[in-house]
Amino acid sequence: MVTRSKKSRAFLAWLCFFLGVNLFIALAVVGLAAAEDIVSHFDDIMAIIRWDIKDTSRFKEDISERFEHLMRVVTGTDYMESYVSTFRDEGENLLYYAENLITGKKIGNVDKEAVLARESATTLDGTVLQAGDKVILPQGYDYYLYYNGTSVMAQNRNRPVNVYSERSGYQDTWLGGYLKKGIQHPEIRILLMVRKDIAENPYGISSLYRIWQRYAEARWLCFGFIGAIVLDFVLMLIALLKRRTKREFDETLARISGRVWFEVKAILSLLVLLFLYQLWENTGDTFLSCMFSLCGLWWFYIMLVDWRVNRKRFFTHNSITWLVGVYRRFESRKPFQKALLWRIHALVAAEVVLVFLAFCFAVAGNRAAPIAMFFVAAGFFLLYLYLKNYRQTVDELGLLVDRIADMKNGKYETASSLSPNSDLRMAWENLTHIQNGIQKAVEEKLKSERMKMELITNVSHDLKTPLTSIISYTDLIAREEGLPDTVKDYVRILAQKADRLKTLIQDLFELSRAASGNMVLNMERLDLGRLLEQTLADMNEEIEESGLIFKVKIPDAPVYVLSDGRRLYRVFQNLISNALKYSMDRSRVYVDLTVDQHKAKVEIKNIANYEMNFDADEIVERFVRGDKARSTEGSGLGLAIASSFTHACGGSFDISIDGDLFKVTLVFSRLDDDIGDRTMEEEAPDSDAGGYGEETAQSLDEADGDTPLLQGESEVQESGVSYEDAEDVEESPMTEDACEDSPENSEGASRPDDGGDTLEENEGRNSEDAATTP
Repeated sequence: MVTRSKKSRAFLAWLCFFLGVNLFIALAVVGLAAAEDIVSHFDDIMAIIRWDIKDTSRFKEDISERFEHLMRVVTGTDYMESYVSTFRDEGENLLYYAENLITGKKIGNVDKEAVLARESATTLDGTVLQAGDKVILPQGYDYYLYYNGTSVMAQNRNRPVNVYSERSGYQDTWLGGYLKKGIQHPEIRILLMVRKDIAENPYGISSLYRIWQRYAEARWLCFGFIGAIVLDFVLMLIALLKRRTKREFDETLARISGRVWFEVKAILSLLVLLFLYQLWENTGDTFLSCMFSLCGLWWFYIMLVDWRVNRKRFFTHNSITWLVGVYRRFESRKPFQKALLWRIHALVAAEVVLVFLAFCFAVAGNRAAPIAMFFVAAGFFLLYLYLKNYRQTVDELGLLVDRIADMKNGKYETASSLSPNSDLRMAWENLTHIQNGIQKAVEEKLKSERMKMELITNVSHDLKTPLTSIISYTDLIAREEGLPDTVKDYVRILAQKADRLKTLIQDLFELSRAASGNMVLNMERLDLGRLLEQTLADMNEEIEESGLIFKVKIPDAPVYVLSDGRRLYRVFQNLISNALKYSMDRSRVYVDLTVDQHKAKVEIKNIANYEMNFDADEIVERFVRGDKARSTEGSGLGLAIASSFTHACGGSFDISIDGDLFKVTLVFSRLDDDIGDRTMEEEAPDSDAGGYGEETAQSLDEADGDTPLLQGESEVQESGVSYEDAEDVEESPMTEDACEDSPENSEGASRPDDGGDTLEENEGRNSEDAATTP
């Protein structure tokens, strides 16, 4: 029901447009045909609209002609009396009076005393200043024309009429000579009066009534024309306001017309043009010609709508494309390779047939020669379709190759589908299924990784509490006096393993937070060079003990980046520790900081002391160690933590292996030197939003305030790295944690049952401070 109502509204809107256009064309044709008459009789038209018959040109001609007849009768032209006698046919519509003051001749149907009065003005002594005749209109009359011998006076609807004006319409009548004062008869008096409501005379044929009837019909014609204009305006306004609804019916017409082949529509359009040409040339019936022309106009309107809606299909829906579609349905049953070969063979065969037919019609004679052009055009069109389809296949093949390359690079964005008639649609859909399967597998893997990280996080939290107690009580046992040497060795080994386990748990905890995206960062502007120098200074003792030679190149000028200093310190610490553990004895380790206009790059290179039979992606995985023969040191998490922290801090982390050369590259975006700390100060409160905000802020306060940043240039020595003017660094936070974990600093530490909770709470508050952080 709703669809039917919508279709009805669309049809009504289109019908308003149809009627409005037809009416507009009809009015335009009538207006153009009568343009000259309308311009020449414009005053009459306005008088008719006002319904003032006595202001029309025909009435003025009639009344001036009667005036001339009366003038000739009273001036002695006797044969005119027969014309004046016809005035009786007007009945009460016309009152007239004419008099010659010299001869005394009078003629009329009204007494002079009843219609004329003498007016004069005198002074106090009785001298006449001026005198004249005053016309007295009887009841029911509103027009008169009076001649007093020297001038002509007129009145219409109780308003004087300036008959001497060029626009009055009297200049071109019989009164023209009298109005221009070329003809004067001082002895003549003529008066004509016309009734207000002109009526039919039952005793004669009234010419004034016939004029009234003629203009009454013309008035209705004018009102009809104006009404048609108003109706056309309303129809066109409705069509304009409902143009969207009207377009729906246009689309319906286009769908119907679109089912017809282009050749048929072209032939029909040509026949319509020829028919209209012959109709206007050989038919004298203008109305019939106009009607058929209007039908032809609407035919071409439908063709225009068809082209506007269907666009290319208006031309491509033809007999050739129909045949091609039949062939494509046959071709679809073939494999892709055979289908392409069949297509080439079919094209060659069709072109040969068309060329043969075109040649036959061309040599058949002049009348059949134009038909040959149709086959030539069909051959070119068929070749165009093949080339278009070939290009589409090549483009789609390129899309398919690009999509495979994107999938190879890990891009699984949803791609748009190919057209239903594409040759590669099946391959595209198969690739879509493969992509969806891979994407689903990746999502499941990511979900498994998240669950694994959550498990590691939960287990880390659960292991911290008993581990803290183990470390604390191990320290208590180690402080006891009189222990055997073997027991002391056991306690020492137990303390080492407990510390290693604590470090492993802390690394797992940090790594899981970084991988899951839950790490709380304090992004601030920091000098990357000074942070690198500070890390080297903090690890100077280990560097000297290693026997390695460090080659350090750091610019003197500050290199500002936006990052988390605490996390980045951990990254440098892990990378340097990795170099210390796995570098060849007495070899060199290169630490370079280079800058360009937008980037800051840190490179750490060392020569490995073992054969690196792994790739760069494998070494950054969790629990993966480069030297698989080692089992005593390290957890396999150092590089994984460094990579995760670097990416979290806004940098890039890259590992390259060239033989025995192991190189790590970190790249950060530089900040301009004149950028203040306003941005970091605004972002600092947000660092407390996470679950570990207070803990992180406390650690950062320690890193920023308690640990001095060392200045100076590095000097390369034979045995290691020495820093001039270096200050003593503070005790490592691990030492502080050890002090906090000591039972001597805990209330009730002498009783294991009571000290457990206190130590667990203390360890929970300082879980993140257990990392080796400045």
